Amino acid sequence: MSFEELKKKATELKVEFKDDVTEDDLNVLVTKKEEELSSDLDYLRERVKFLDEESKKAFSKRDSATADKRALSTKIKELEDKLKDSINKEELTKLQKEFEDLKKYKEDIEKQREAEELAKTNEVERAKIQFNKEMDKMRKEFDDMKTSFDSEREKSKNITVEQSKLIESLRGNKLESEILRFAAKYNAYNPDQIVALTKVFFTYDEQLNKYSHLVRDDKGKITDELSVEDYIKTYLGKDENENLVKSGAADTGFDTKTQSRADTKTTTTQKGKYNPKDPAIIKEATDKNLPPEDWAIIKEKMEIKQSKMKEKK
Repeated sequence: MSFEELKKKATELKVEFKDDVTEDDLNVLVTKKEEELSSDLDYLRERVKFLDEESKKAFSKRDSATADKRALSTKIKELEDKLKDSINKEELTKLQKEFEDLKKYKEDIEKQREAEELAKTNEVERAKIQFNKEMDKMRKEFDDMKTSFDSEREKSKNITVEQSKLIESLRGNKLESEILRFAAKYNAYNPDQIVALTKVFFTYDEQLNKYSHLVRDDKGKITDELSVEDYIKTYLGKDENENLVKSGAADTGFDTKTQSRADTKTTTTQKGKYNPKDPAIIKEATDKNLPPEDWAIIKEKMEIKQSKMKEKK
């Protein structure tokens, strides 16, 4: 967790801290606050447990009081029976007083039991309500923290994706710049064409932080590794690619275009094998970032050169 995230968490937990607080000190304050919250919950649980036990005791006393009530009722009934059969005025007065005392005692006991039961019940309910409120509060704080964390994580993920795209784009631009530089160095007729034709043949090495061309044999095993400069130099030096180089552009046997200058568009002097308006030629030219007219001529010359090389063999 970063220092800023720790500050945010401390604020959410209502931990007071100064602006110059260190990360270690703030971490101690946050940990202490979390322990206090946990301790409060433990106390509430123990309190609810205690009150439940007290309620059981109260109910037990209530049952005992009920038994006492029955015994008193029996005693009162016996006294009433005696009063019916008695003819002694003094004894009658004594029994009546005893009866009233017992009746009052009974009423006092009942009121006391009812008051105790009501007090116990109210305290248990209050404790349960307080416990539920604290639990709801903690759940909400946890949900808020989780929502905030998920939001920050999503933002971080989006930033990472954008950074990856930017890095990949910058690497691609660097590769194209290198190809342009070496294509111009080795007299490419149109360096932009060389970029379009060759950039797919390079592989980026994360550890070495550079692009290179991996040479493989028929089984796909890597046998050599060429730098961008070495590959462009070799590529432009091949016979089938001499039409891409200024010094080799004038092939009299297959001169199907004339050049006014190196950076102008080509014009055809005779109809070639491929039609620049052919959808297939247009698609291939678009993929290679070339004008259809140039790609039609280049493709025809490449096939002618390859055919000548096969005949020599």
